Amino acid sequence: MRTHVRQIGLPRRARVQADESGIPRIVNSRRVAQVRDEWRVDEGWWSGHRTRRRYFDLVLEDGRNAAVFCDGAGEWFGQRV
Repeated sequence: MRTHVRQIGLPRRARVQADESGIPRIVNSRRVAQVRDEWRVDEGWWSGHRTRRRYFDLVLEDGRNAAVFCDGAGEWFGQRV
């Protein structure tokens, strides 16, 4: 019997325009209406597989919720966009 596993919620590259402090103002051509939360993840430094991300929980102008993050290389990704 074969088991097929499909991963969901994986990050996808996002087009984000941020202000000078790094806060997203436009995500995939949609304006950000509200920044609901912001947090940072810095883990794996002890194992040599460091992950640094700055996350944002957003409400877009059309009412949709979005979660985006900027990685340590300055690339933007979305997990709910």
